[in-house]
Order: sequence, then C-alpha cells, then structure tokens
Amino acid sequence: MFRKLRNRFILTSMLMSTAILVIAFAAIFAFVSVGSSHREKPRLPREFDDSEEMREILENEIELERERQLSSLAITLICVGISVEALVFIVSYYFAEKSIAPVKDAYEKQKIFIANASHELKTPIAAVQANFEALGPTEQPWTDNINAELARASRLVNDLLFLARTDGRTESATKKEVDIVRLIRKRTKLIEARIGEKKLEVCAPKEKVLYIAEADFMQILDILLDNAVKYSKKFIKITALEQGIIVENDSKTIAKEKLNKLFDRFYQVDKTKEGSGLGLAIAKTLAEQNGWTIHAESDNTTRFVLSF
Repeated sequence: MFRKLRNRFILTSMLMSTAILVIAFAAIFAFVSVGSSHREKPRLPREFDDSEEMREILENEIELERERQLSSLAITLICVGISVEALVFIVSYYFAEKSIAPVKDAYEKQKIFIANASHELKTPIAAVQANFEALGPTEQPWTDNINAELARASRLVNDLLFLARTDGRTESATKKEVDIVRLIRKRTKLIEARIGEKKLEVCAPKEKVLYIAEADFMQILDILLDNAVKYSKKFIKITALEQGIIVENDSKTIAKEKLNKLFDRFYQVDKTKEGSGLGLAIAKTLAEQNGWTIHAESDNTTRFVLSF
C-alpha cells in the first residue's frame, strides 16, 4: 500500500516535470530555429556579387551551419532534460519516503494494536462462551441473544486478527495447479442449506485448471458466496471466466458512489444485515497480495468480479 502511494507521488512529480521541460525546451528550440532562419544573410564581396555559384555555395554552408547548431542545441536540451529528470526522481523519492514515514509508522502502530487487542480479546470471549455453554440449556429468553452476540464478537475478533496478520504478510502464498470449477462446486454445496428457495446456478465448464494460491482463492470465494447469500433475493449465479470468476446476485442496486466503498473496512451498505463489514476488505487484501483484482458492478444485478 505504501509502496503504491510512494510510486504514485514519484510518478506524478515526474509527469509534471516532464511536461514543463517539454514545453520549455520546445519553446526554446522553436525560438532559436525561427530566429536563425530569419537572420540576415551575409553579403558577398563585391567581386562575387554576380557569381550565382558562389552565392549558392555560401548559402549551403550557412544552412549546414544552422542545422549543426540546431542539432547541437537539441542534444544539449536532451542531456539537460535527462539530468533534470534524474534529479527530480531522486528528490521526489526522498520527499515521498519522508512524507510517508509518519503515516506508515502510525499505520504500523495501529496494526500492532489491533493484532494485540484482538488476541487479548479472543481468550476471554472463548472462555465466556465455553462457560456459557457449560451452563446447559435454559428457558431464559435472552440466552440465545447472549450466545449469538458472543459468536458475533468471536467472528469479529477473528476477522481483525486475520487482517492484521495478512497486512503484515511478506511471503507469497503457495501456488499450485487448481481446478477452480471443482472448488466452486464444492463450496456451493456448503451453502445450499442456507439459501432456502433461492436459485443457485453455476455456469462453468467441466474443469478449469489455473496456477493460483488455492487457500486464498477459497477464502475469497467463501466471502463472496456468503455476501451473495445475505443480500440476494431470489438467485445467486457463479460464472467461471478464462482467468477469474463472477459471483452475481439479485440484490438491491448499489449506487455507483458506494461501489468502491464496499471494500473499505467496516463499511456496510445495509446496516440491518448481520456482519462486521470486514469480509470484502479481507477479500480485497488477499486479492491484491496475489496480484489479482476484484471489483463490484451493480445495475439490474450486483456482480463481484475476481480476475487473476
């Protein structure tokens, strides 16, 4: 994330300096070129006034000298431009690193805090849940609510821990040849009990073998399927592409300005639905770490497109 931010800052600086240099150098070259072409031609000595041959030779020499001067100017401007661009790159890199450093430090501290807090919360929540289950069944009406909220808190803590660990992951996930169609059919079997009367369609060939990180793909697929189950009305459709998948459902159309926010942490379009708003954030983090892309589209249906 910070590398992309730094590179974007450097690229912007380089593009601006390049544009300024091109305009300035083009103006200088044009000014010199036009000025030299309008320069008054030297007069021949009186004894050569009537010699057309001498006049032509002199004019050719003047034209060649003008071209040599323009070529020399062009080479000089190119060398100066390259030197200036190199200097701009070094300065931009230095200031980009210096500007990002405080933000990066604060982010690292926040990540450590989230990881530590989540880890510390995980133990007491698990202890409370275990003790609550040890009490055995009761007829108190609020016990189900307590159990549900404990489970929700446990999921939230686990998601926060996962994000903290994933953000700090530096090694690449293990890749291998994976039949994504087989995985899709396997994971959809697990949600059939949850979809009730909704229609579930898998549009895919018999097999589609790709060289990817299986565990990361499965987790992203599970998140997208879980999201589709929660928000769909009548149908869910999974399509296997040449290099990716589409998970589609007939949920309420999402406004364009909200589509990019779907992958922000804790963001929820419909806050009445159960969830922490971390699922899609985890999916995007995993996708980016594998060099994949994921985005949402919404018109008559809502589609999440994962591309490898």
